[in-house]
Amino acid sequence: MRFWSRGGRQGEPNPSRDIHGVGLLVQFHTAHVKAINCPSSSPLCRSHFFPFAACECQQTLPSPPRRRDLLMPLTLVRDASPSPLQRNRPSGRQMSGAVHLPSRASSPLKRSALATPVALAFLLIFAAGVFLYSGTTTPSRAVTSAGRVSEAGGSGQALLSPTLGSIGGARAIWELPATPARAVLFVAHGCHCRPANFWPPSPRCPGCVGLPEDVSITERALRRRFAVLSLASARECWSMGQEVSAAKRGIQSWTAENGLGDLPVAALGASSGGYFVSWLAAEMRLAAVVLMIAEGSFGPNGVPAGYPPAMFLHMPKDQRRAVLVERNSKMLRRNGVEVKELQSLELPLTPTMLSDRIPRLNQGLSERIWRVFTDEGFVDERGYMRKDGRTTPWKDAVVKRGFWEEVSGLAEHIQEELNLAYGYHEMTSLHTDEMFDWIEEHLS
Repeated sequence: MRFWSRGGRQGEPNPSRDIHGVGLLVQFHTAHVKAINCPSSSPLCRSHFFPFAACECQQTLPSPPRRRDLLMPLTLVRDASPSPLQRNRPSGRQMSGAVHLPSRASSPLKRSALATPVALAFLLIFAAGVFLYSGTTTPSRAVTSAGRVSEAGGSGQALLSPTLGSIGGARAIWELPATPARAVLFVAHGCHCRPANFWPPSPRCPGCVGLPEDVSITERALRRRFAVLSLASARECWSMGQEVSAAKRGIQSWTAENGLGDLPVAALGASSGGYFVSWLAAEMRLAAVVLMIAEGSFGPNGVPAGYPPAMFLHMPKDQRRAVLVERNSKMLRRNGVEVKELQSLELPLTPTMLSDRIPRLNQGLSERIWRVFTDEGFVDERGYMRKDGRTTPWKDAVVKRGFWEEVSGLAEHIQEELNLAYGYHEMTSLHTDEMFDWIEEHLS
């Protein structure tokens, strides 16, 4: 091994390169780069621990010219400051009854001869220790679609940082989880809705709406390591013809481009989206399909062989739809399809329900809105909505009370929660954990 010191003018050490050892101060001079001859397997070559040295593992560099102003021996000088132990010990004069004896002087040659190998050995041992430590503690990393770098062993916490794009001519929004995805969830919105409802406004999606029930589903999916994709329908509602084939091609191309082609795909659709994914499940291979507030749409001949397990998540207050859900559930079971049913019931409107479920709505505003509903008779004596939120004139009542400006920016969010409370026909996240537990049972 050969060291070249970074030479410079004598008497001009680089303070940033001072390394304090055991009572020693190693000074490196900074005008010339060192080279270290070492095998390619050496920790020094791999670790780049010495920023002031160039490691040469393939061939030996020729010796540099021996000029005193460029090449200088590694200089070791005694550290003028005492060691921590010496600083904490009282001097001989302070110790009662003690006699201060001067230390025995040694020659400069002996000090230099002893200090040089000790310092070099100390540096090499320290470098090897740093290399071994870094090699055993560096976690694995994964890069997600949004360019985030996260620890592979992390909690999978959702960051809600989507990507906007176009797939097969359809507007699309998607997001990959913070840790490597285990599955894909395709989400189909209902009539008069859009993919922007499933993500909150952010610098990456300033036009996103972020309705509370929709966002809650997206967030839970990401936490459970689902990559989430949502496409926009061509019109206000989904059609069951060419759009189904286009969505199939879009999902397949998107998963392939994002390295997700080998992962299982599940689909969730609400209302019109529920009909849509019931057709999609007959056209492409899905691990599971969730029909929310929809009985599904099936051909006269039932469903093809290999139709995926189906979940009906509906609101039984809609009695007509409940009858259709029961009929289609029986048909699917006769065709050998596994069926799961979940019912979402009405909720009482409490003073804090809106602030509990809408992140940007504070408790004070929630209580004022609740007071309007009680004063106007929009809820019964138990707190349940008398009518669906869509037919309740709550906006006019808030305008009359004089605080519509505080409410207007969250009107869509409030409307969704009022519809949920009435429990007739609305997107719901009340059973999200149970829904994803069921989906995950069918991923393998």
